[in-house]
Amino acid sequence: MPPPSILTRCRHQIGRSLRETGQVLDRIGLRGELLSRYDHRENVNDPPFLFEETNGLSRHRTLMPLMRRGSPQLGVGGGIEGSRESLNRLCFVAPCASLIGSVRVGSQSSIWYGAVLRADACDNGMSTNEKRTKDWETKWLEMSDEERKAENQRSNGSEINGGMIVIGEGTNVQDGVIVSAKLNHTIIGDWVTIGHNAQIHSARIDSNVLIGMGSIINDNVHIKSNSFIGAGAVISKGTTVPSGELWLGNPARKFRDLTDEEIEKIGYQAEEYAKLSMTHTDTMELGGNMKNLAVTDGESGSVLTTSPNSNVAEKVS
Repeated sequence: MPPPSILTRCRHQIGRSLRETGQVLDRIGLRGELLSRYDHRENVNDPPFLFEETNGLSRHRTLMPLMRRGSPQLGVGGGIEGSRESLNRLCFVAPCASLIGSVRVGSQSSIWYGAVLRADACDNGMSTNEKRTKDWETKWLEMSDEERKAENQRSNGSEINGGMIVIGEGTNVQDGVIVSAKLNHTIIGDWVTIGHNAQIHSARIDSNVLIGMGSIINDNVHIKSNSFIGAGAVISKGTTVPSGELWLGNPARKFRDLTDEEIEKIGYQAEEYAKLSMTHTDTMELGGNMKNLAVTDGESGSVLTTSPNSNVAEKVS
């Protein structure tokens, strides 16, 4: 892709400055709020609240666009069928997840807490023209390894030859998962479940697949639809997992064929995660999800509810 224009550079720099200023104010406010909940009058030597760089300024951003490497796109994708049409056509990204560079996430998919999706090794940067940016992303996605390498060399002399991360619809990327695309595109289909702390590197995963907790999917692996990768399994580089099989071990090998009931359950799990993710959308609202919090009074047994703007539980009449 040609070098970014002056307008693109200015927009990127101004946007980044505004975001980081907001993060500083947010951090000061949160820290001040925590201190205000305690009575410091009894502690004579208690120092006043100070905000310094040594306190650890966080520059975390859930969506991190990179000017030369692309920008995360959410809620993209086509239609769905059957009972899934009734689900909310949004996607959920947890506040502490990280989507870096050229990442696409389809509607109804969910990226859970602490997950990292990093596509910072491609050359399909941002533009002030949205259509031009999308056209280039599509072109980059269709390029072969050799074509991407030649384009990088032509445009900026870089040896970077990575790809994009593309996630389909209804897929859940659970807590602590790491997805990268350093050597090639990482393509993940529809209604895929990726268990906690799994790793996926430059691989292709077709639709209706379950990746167990702690699994490692290495470069250029292709996992075909209706498959199950067991917890802790390590799939060696360049391996193809046929459709409808259960693989276990390190290095992983076929254990047995899946039954029709087990294959159906893979899709059911993904649907349940899509529904669950919609209950977490309040985490980005003022007051978080406190308005949905209900507790029980241990003495009377009556239900108490907590106001989003107060730490005091009020009895429900």
